[in-house]
Amino acid sequence: MDTPALPALRFAVLGPVTATTDDTELDVGSPQQRAVLAMLLLADGHPVDVDTIVDRIWGSTPPRSAAGVLRTYVYRLRRVVAPVAEATGLRIGSDGGAYRLVRGTAEFDLAAVEAARRRAQDLDRAGDPGAAADVLTAAADRWSGTALGGLHGPWADAERSRLDELHDEVALERAALAVRLGRAAEALPELRRVAEERPLDERAAVLLLETLLDTGRRNEALSTYDRFRHRLADQLGVSPGGALQRAHQRLLRDDVTGPPAGREAPPASATEPPVRVVTPATAPAQLPPDLPEFVGRADEVARVEAAVDLGAAGTVIGFTGLGGMGKTALAVHAAHRVRAAFPGGQFAVDLRAAGGHPLTASEALLSLLQRAGVPRSAIPEGLDDRCATWRSVVADRRVLLVLDDAASAAQVRPLIPTGTGSLTLVTSVRRFVDLAGTRWSTLLPLAPQESVELMGRLVGHGRLAAEPGPTARLAAACSHQPLAVRVAAARLADRPSWTVAQIEQQLYDDLDQPVVMHADCRIVDAPFRRASASLLEDQRDAFHRLAHLPERPFTVEEAACALRRDTGSARALLEDLLDAHLLVDVGGLRFEFFALVRAFARRQPVRARAA
Repeated sequence: MDTPALPALRFAVLGPVTATTDDTELDVGSPQQRAVLAMLLLADGHPVDVDTIVDRIWGSTPPRSAAGVLRTYVYRLRRVVAPVAEATGLRIGSDGGAYRLVRGTAEFDLAAVEAARRRAQDLDRAGDPGAAADVLTAAADRWSGTALGGLHGPWADAERSRLDELHDEVALERAALAVRLGRAAEALPELRRVAEERPLDERAAVLLLETLLDTGRRNEALSTYDRFRHRLADQLGVSPGGALQRAHQRLLRDDVTGPPAGREAPPASATEPPVRVVTPATAPAQLPPDLPEFVGRADEVARVEAAVDLGAAGTVIGFTGLGGMGKTALAVHAAHRVRAAFPGGQFAVDLRAAGGHPLTASEALLSLLQRAGVPRSAIPEGLDDRCATWRSVVADRRVLLVLDDAASAAQVRPLIPTGTGSLTLVTSVRRFVDLAGTRWSTLLPLAPQESVELMGRLVGHGRLAAEPGPTARLAAACSHQPLAVRVAAARLADRPSWTVAQIEQQLYDDLDQPVVMHADCRIVDAPFRRASASLLEDQRDAFHRLAHLPERPFTVEEAACALRRDTGSARALLEDLLDAHLLVDVGGLRFEFFALVRAFARRQPVRARAA
C-alpha cells in the first residue's frame, strides 16, 4: 500500500507574499496580515517582538488596540496553515512579547535562493561552472514580480530594496558564469537591466562591456563605456577603475578573443594608467590603535581570519554582548590581525548607538566617502545615492570596514561593501536578526586565567605574583569582564603601596554601596545602566527582583515563584533578560547573573507590584 505523500507548503516573498500548499494558494489575509507573515518569515526562526511589528505596520499612528489586532492576525495565520502545520512541522509561536515562525519542512523562496548561491559557489570552486550557472538560473526564476508585492511602508520598502539587491547579485553572478562559458548572449538582457538599475556599479558595467564585445556589439560597448565614464566624472568626480580601464583597452584593440569578464586580464596600457580616488599606496588605513595588552578571544579572532581566507563577497561578522565585554577591542584587534589582506583600504566608523544619538546611515556614508577621497561637492545628498556611490567607489577594492556600536540593521546595511573579498566587522549590544548573512558571536567574560593575565599586563605580573589568591578573587569579583578588570587594575596602579587584598576588600565594600570607589563603579555600571534602561517595565521589574535570589543558578520555576508569575510568562521574561545580556544561561534550564550585574541590580529600588 502506497504511503500518502506529505503536503507541500511553500512560502514566497520574492513577489507577492503568498503561502501555497500543493497547487492551492492559501488566503493569508489583508496586506497588514501578509506583512506580519513576511516579517516572521524574514526573521528566519528568530522572535520578532510585538512593538517592532506594530511599528513596522502602523508607524507612529498605531490603533489603540494594536496588540489585540496583531493577536488576531497571528490567530488567523495559524488557522490558515493549521491543516498542514503538523505534517510540515510549521509552528507560529508566541514567546512573551514576541512571535516566532518555525518553518519545519515548509519551503521558503528566499532561503532557497540563498542556499542556491552557496551551492553555485561550491560548484564553481569545484570546477563545474556550467552546473553553477544552472543553479543560479533556477534561483533567478524564484522571483515572480516585485518583492513583497502589495506591502507598503518604510519597513517593506527597506526590505524590498534589500531583496532587489539580492536579485541583482544573482543576475551578476549568473552573467559572469555565462560569459566565461561562452554563452554571453544569454547574459545580455539581465546585464542591461542591472546596469540600468545600478548606474554607478563598475562591476555591472565591466560585465556588460565584456558581454557586448563578446556578442559583436563593439560600437554599443564603446558608447556604453563613454556614458559610464562621464557619469562617474559628473556624479563622483572620479575616473573608471582598473577593471573598467582594462575592458576599455580591450574594446580599443577590438580583441574579441581576449579573456572574458571574471578571468585574469592583461594590465591596462601604459599610456592610460588606471586612476582611482586613492591608489593602493595611499589607500585609507584608518583603524584605531590596537591595544598592546589585548588578551583572549582566540576563537573569535580565528573566525575572522578564516573568513578572510575564504574571501567571499560582502562578508559580515558581528560581535554582540553586554557592554564592557570588549566588543570594540576585539573588532579592532581582529582587524589589525588581517589588515594586510585589504590593500583597498581599512575604514572604521563609530556609529554611536550608546550615546543615544546614533549616526544615520547617510551621515556615516558621507564620512566614508570623504575618507575614500571623494570630494564633498561630488557626494549626493540622498541615502540611496550615497549608498550607490560608496559601493561604486569600493567595487574593485578589497576593503575592511569596522562599524562600532551599531544601533540597527537599517543603519548598517547601506554601509556594507559588496566587493569580493571585502569584510565588515560590526559591534552591537544586540544581534540584528534582520541583517541577513551576518555571522554573530556573543562575547562572554574572559576565562579566569585571561582576566588575571590582562590585569598583570596592566599593572605588572610581579606585583600580582606575590598575592595569587587575592588576585584571583579580585578578578572573579570583576566577573572577569574586561572593562571591570581594567578599572580594578587602574585602581591598583593608582595605589602602588596597597596590597591586592586591600583593593579586593574595597571592591567588596563598594559592590554593596559605592562610596570610596564611586567614580570607578560609575564607569563599570554604565553599560548595565544602559542595558537596564532599554528594558520594558515588566522586564526591568523582573531584572531587579531576580537579582535578590540566592547567589547560585536558579530555575524557571524559582524565577516564576520570585516574580509571582506562571512559568510561561516567567520564561519569556528570562529570555528578554538573556537577549539584553543581563542574565546568563548556564545550561540545564538554569540561569544566573554575573556578580557585577547582580550587585548593580540589587542597588536599584524595586517598585511594589500590584497583585
